[in-house]
Amino acid sequence: MSALRRLWWLIGAGWLVLIVALSLLPLPELPGPDVPFQDKWGHLLAYGFAAVWFAQLGTGTRAMLVTGVGLVLFGFALEQIQALLPYRQAEPLDLAADALGTVLGLGLAATPAGRWLRTLERRTARRPG
Repeated sequence: MSALRRLWWLIGAGWLVLIVALSLLPLPELPGPDVPFQDKWGHLLAYGFAAVWFAQLGTGTRAMLVTGVGLVLFGFALEQIQALLPYRQAEPLDLAADALGTVLGLGLAATPAGRWLRTLERRTARRPG
């Protein structure tokens, strides 16, 4: 595995750690505009980015399926843990937003616009000779 590929995996792992922290730690209410379903948009974007990111690290339909199922199970597990915490609550709509974000992210990953890591990797690869 190339150093660049290891970096991609490390960044992806960091993103998942950030999702865990934001999902499980007690966070203060932040001032700002009142956006309807604001936290659901956050779930959708977080899981959408994760899906695009991890789908690029594998190849083929199997990698897309593993990424999708893995992220939805990851979201489900976090919701179950939230149900056990006194300062958090599990919400079925959060899981729905996680799943929708994952599906949209995988859809983007299947397009040329969603393959930017691979493009960057090819462009930075050393050419022999």
